[in-house]
Amino acid sequence: MIKINFYGNPYIGIFAKANEKCALIPEDAHRKFEQAIAERLKVDVAKTSIAGSSLIGIYSVMNSRAVVVPNVIYAEEVRRIERETGLAVCIIDTKNTAIGNSVCCNDNGAIISSAMEKENVSKIERALDVEAVQMDVAGYVAVGSACTATNEGFVAHNDVDDDELEKISKVLGGCGGINGTVNFGFPFPAYGIIANSSGYVVGEKTTGIELMRIEQGLGFSKRIV
Repeated sequence: MIKINFYGNPYIGIFAKANEKCALIPEDAHRKFEQAIAERLKVDVAKTSIAGSSLIGIYSVMNSRAVVVPNVIYAEEVRRIERETGLAVCIIDTKNTAIGNSVCCNDNGAIISSAMEKENVSKIERALDVEAVQMDVAGYVAVGSACTATNEGFVAHNDVDDDELEKISKVLGGCGGINGTVNFGFPFPAYGIIANSSGYVVGEKTTGIELMRIEQGLGFSKRIV
């Protein structure tokens, strides 16, 4: 683990996405940000933009099989992501262009916002090659911000109860998880964590107590579910 920021912004999950082998980060990411992700997550790092924006974590979702993006992405950005990652890029036509806020996934399952169009749920399932369940997390439709997951565990919104933790765990293939916060009490963990099964980085305002819970949830210490 290491604490980092993106040009002073501790909500690092807004700016990057990672799977088991690679990570997408903004073209203008500083060297320290790139090195932290590459070294802690043990991944190759690809720099890109989506729709000309550095908000990679907002506009994309990925697992080890594909990257899902909205149709506002530029053709050159699609080619770059495919070239740099070797992954298929699935483009969906949706009013919910903040796909990173609408989907939480790993290589075993996906939670998709109840606000996502049914036809796009099927398309996302096929691209990621997982079974998906539409549901809210802690009452929020922004499930991709309310929960962040790897193949080994997850951290969900602080208001998620035990029954909901169990349901999320089942959807994501039985990995353990926990509810928690990042960046000194912020309840949407995906905004402050970038992680895979090898490691994780967190926003620089994250406290020691929060780190303990994050490590539990992501499976780097004793599992709880």
